[in-house]
Amino acid sequence: MKVKNTYIIIGLMLFALFFGAGNLIYPAFLGIYSGSNLALAVLGFCLTGVTLPLLGVAAVAYSGTTDVESFTKPVSSKFAIIFAIALYLSIGPFFAIPRTGATSFSVGIQPIFGDGLVVKIIYGVIFFSISYLLAVRPNKIADAIGKYLTPFLLLVLAILIVASFIHPADSIGIAHNASPAVNDAFKDLPFVAGLIQGYGTMDALASLAFAILVINASKQYGAQTQTEVASMTLKSSLVATVLLALIYIFVGRIGATSQSLFTFSNGQFLLKNAAIDGGNVLGQAAHFYLGNLGQSVLAITIFLACLTTATGLITACSEYFHKLVPEVSHVAWATIFTLIATVFYFGGLSELIKWSLPVLYLLYPLTMVLIALVFLSKFFHGDKLVYQITIAATAIAGLYDALSTLSNMTGLFTIAESITNFFTKTVPLGQYSMGWISFAICGFIISLIVRKLKK
Repeated sequence: MKVKNTYIIIGLMLFALFFGAGNLIYPAFLGIYSGSNLALAVLGFCLTGVTLPLLGVAAVAYSGTTDVESFTKPVSSKFAIIFAIALYLSIGPFFAIPRTGATSFSVGIQPIFGDGLVVKIIYGVIFFSISYLLAVRPNKIADAIGKYLTPFLLLVLAILIVASFIHPADSIGIAHNASPAVNDAFKDLPFVAGLIQGYGTMDALASLAFAILVINASKQYGAQTQTEVASMTLKSSLVATVLLALIYIFVGRIGATSQSLFTFSNGQFLLKNAAIDGGNVLGQAAHFYLGNLGQSVLAITIFLACLTTATGLITACSEYFHKLVPEVSHVAWATIFTLIATVFYFGGLSELIKWSLPVLYLLYPLTMVLIALVFLSKFFHGDKLVYQITIAATAIAGLYDALSTLSNMTGLFTIAESITNFFTKTVPLGQYSMGWISFAICGFIISLIVRKLKK
């Protein structure tokens, strides 16, 4: 097989693994509210939703590691295990896997067949059964996903995008804030809002898990040395991330030109007097562009996008936990995670998204800093002390954002006003929920000074 074809096949596989329903819903929601600020919002979204996943896969290949635990081991063995378990459970059975089923149901199935319990059960059984069957055959994942499912997914999306150019619902609308929160400030802070919205895709977290699938596929297609594996992985990842960026731009544009399809009241776009989400945007747009056929096209797109992502997540999580507990087989872990995900699927999409937010505010900063440290490791010779101090500093700010979000969500506890003022007013970028950047930089500088003094 030609090398160029290999890059494309593996790249399409990675694209399909990354591309779940969240990758359609978030940019559509971003688009309808950002309106004329679409360019800035999409730019921010692409930084966290495209650039970070690319760097994540490249960092794992560059480090020569094979999973999240070994990737984070420079911090400490205990931290590596805890972080890996938290990450895999988050992008696996607790949030991301059930979200694929819940999203594909609410966007693709519910508008056509309703939301009755029987319909939801039948769809859940079908969806997770297919995901499970694909996941327990990991050796065929590149061929099954890269060659067949992904091209069809892209074809379906292309039909919807072309229709939006031929017969747009309206011109690009004006910008609105979706809520007072920073992550919804598409009018006042479109770039920052886009950055935080990109968290929702969870792709930066998933990149550390999916990297092993890309690395294994590279080896199957002839890469032998670590340099060859890293090169093939990076080039294949570029194929995936370019596709992601194009999808985000065009889907965001669909949202920005769809404001006239909804009523606007009290600062929110509404459908049947209820606040809309990205799924509603896509559903109404598809129906406008292609009628009933559009709704069917959207249902197929969402189903394939979610199916491929669920398959990759089940595979990656099962392989890691099998390594962690060898006594339990890969197939057994896949069975356990599929069953757990199916149970949480019945909780509904809104609840899954809601409860994932505090976890993302903690895990995303740690993941981004770990990726940066891997690429910078040559400058401090991979010193464990640098890893530990930098990660500890990052965790402080990330933990505050996570607890603050949880406090606002549940009202079960409150955070002292002095602490809140410090993290939101004193810490640079803290008012944007990005105070972890300041903490990470300070931690890194302090660690270098301590390292020098120690010598």
